[in-house]
Amino acid sequence: MNSSIEIVVDAVDSDAAAAFWGQALGYERLYERGAYTALGPPEGDTRPLLLIQRVDVVSPGKTAVHLDIRVDDPEAEVARLEGLGARVAWRVDETDRGGSRWTTMAAPHGTLFCVCPIREEKK
Repeated sequence: MNSSIEIVVDAVDSDAAAAFWGQALGYERLYERGAYTALGPPEGDTRPLLLIQRVDVVSPGKTAVHLDIRVDDPEAEVARLEGLGARVAWRVDETDRGGSRWTTMAAPHGTLFCVCPIREEKK
């Protein structure tokens, strides 16, 4: 199975958050798409991608940092994780805006995370 993990940080001031985390981690700004700014390590560094997600408010009760699990077959992964005790919290489809589909799930202990398709390589 081809998979990866991304770390997603919610921020009201996404530019300031991207500037801070880029400098703190030694990451480079890779791209901006909609509400997301992607930061990544220098060439050859295998640390995960960091996405800064612009939000209107960091919601009370929702963690401001979560994992995105990216896999070849998101539906099969959702089913596998449900078998381990996770549950589907909600599904999102942003394909009409050039985005993707993903499923937000809750781990058995309540932590939210997302199951997403693998990212297409940037040329």
